[in-house]
Amino acid sequence: MNSKPDEVIVEILCEFCEVAIHNILYIRKLYPKAIFVKRKKYGVIVYRSLHPQLNEYITESLKAVKFHAKACSLRKLLVCIVGPNVTYERFVIDVVSLLHNFEKDQIYLKLEQNLRDFCLKLQTTSSYLDPLPDDAEFKIMLHTTEYSSLSFNNNPAFEDFPWLCVKEHEFKISAPDIVPLHTVETDSLTLQIYVEKNSV
Repeated sequence: MNSKPDEVIVEILCEFCEVAIHNILYIRKLYPKAIFVKRKKYGVIVYRSLHPQLNEYITESLKAVKFHAKACSLRKLLVCIVGPNVTYERFVIDVVSLLHNFEKDQIYLKLEQNLRDFCLKLQTTSSYLDPLPDDAEFKIMLHTTEYSSLSFNNNPAFEDFPWLCVKEHEFKISAPDIVPLHTVETDSLTLQIYVEKNSV
């Protein structure tokens, strides 16, 4: 990440991550379908949870995404699907670049098209992945810098939702199968999105 990202780009990234998280949970059947409602985003049907505690967890996580993105320290967002002592899958949003480039795509047509393409691809993901056991749950992880992590946890605005620092190996999949989902490549934002799945 080279220059300070524009506030609008950070908002677009956070909004996209929110859509992605809700739809990963829906598509991977981690919660009953009855708690989700259909919405339209980027010109396609997406799903959003109505569960208050689940939505609060996602909203609080996105505050951290926004904080680290604005600080140019967000490297990856991961939705880890785990069970007792095992990580089944990791959906990875790798933030390659986050820039201020209004002049090249002022109304973000290319960006919206990219995000629409991702949402459509995500809907077919289950055909590449194994069914999950009933005990599966999820955790949101962020890869950021140590300084940014300390700065976030020392900020009184976020003290009600502290983040734990975990070692990479705690939720790592050894020798994962990689399922590429989409590359968002625009003047403002470049993301590599893929799934790591447990091949065992």
